[in-house]
Amino acid sequence: MNKADKLKGRLSVRPEVQHVTYHRQPTGFERKLGYGATHYRDFSVETACHRGTRVLKRWFKAEDDGLRYYR
Repeated sequence: MNKADKLKGRLSVRPEVQHVTYHRQPTGFERKLGYGATHYRDFSVETACHRGTRVLKRWFKAEDDGLRYYR
């Protein structure tokens, strides 16, 4: 199964949408400091979509902090 088959049937992001919200669970260090809530963050559509499409990734690794964010 190639990548195009995996993306088949998934909805693409509407053209007017510029940012999408992803979330992640707190790290162990953040829990230790008392920041144990779910963290939400907005990403540009270009960052959050598969290359050459407007189909969102289920999760991806952020370039600036190296943590996984989930849809």
